[in-house]
Amino acid sequence: MRRRLIPIAACLLIAACAAIFFADSSAFSGSPTANTPLPARTAILPPSGFLQEGDWVFRHGTATDSRLIRELSRSRFSHIGIVVQTRPEVWIAHATTDDDPAHPNQVLLTPLAEFAAPRLSRQTAYARPRFLSPEQRRASARHAAAQVGRPFRLTARAEQPYYCTILLLNAVHTQAPAFNPPWQNIDLAVFRGEYLFPEAFAQSDIEWLAVIPAQAPADAR
Repeated sequence: MRRRLIPIAACLLIAACAAIFFADSSAFSGSPTANTPLPARTAILPPSGFLQEGDWVFRHGTATDSRLIRELSRSRFSHIGIVVQTRPEVWIAHATTDDDPAHPNQVLLTPLAEFAAPRLSRQTAYARPRFLSPEQRRASARHAAAQVGRPFRLTARAEQPYYCTILLLNAVHTQAPAFNPPWQNIDLAVFRGEYLFPEAFAQSDIEWLAVIPAQAPADAR
């Protein structure tokens, strides 16, 4: 009797597995659903037309130095850029060390799909400065875009720094000279002096547009 039950049980198990597979066949279709994780190489982006020139893009980076920046500034963000083009695709101006190994330590223009790629970003947030008019935001974006190739300098405030927040600060100052995000004094072996972190911009007068994903992975900090 037991021998006869084994083949029957095996058939039932196979049938159950098949039912589960076909019931969840949407996970294998070409259109991902809300319950279907995207491949790790794919960035999840805002819909077309959502962003405007002059919007700010914050990034929760994956690199070791990104974690140091987050810890020092007590923030979830380690990098920031500005939208300089929205058609046919969104491009970001930002100052970085190694996003593009072929162009290290300089201001880059990067497609948003690359800026927010999982290899570089665990979370990306989008904001619009409310203290700038649409035309002022566009003008600040043009200024930032014109800095492409300018060398990156991670130094204290007194030593002519030029990194991601300085690029954005200078761009905003062309339209709003009174904008004065707080610098943070650091006293460590490798960092001494005042530095301007992305968190200072996150605390300014901005409208948060989206945070993708809504929560960064638990092991990211």
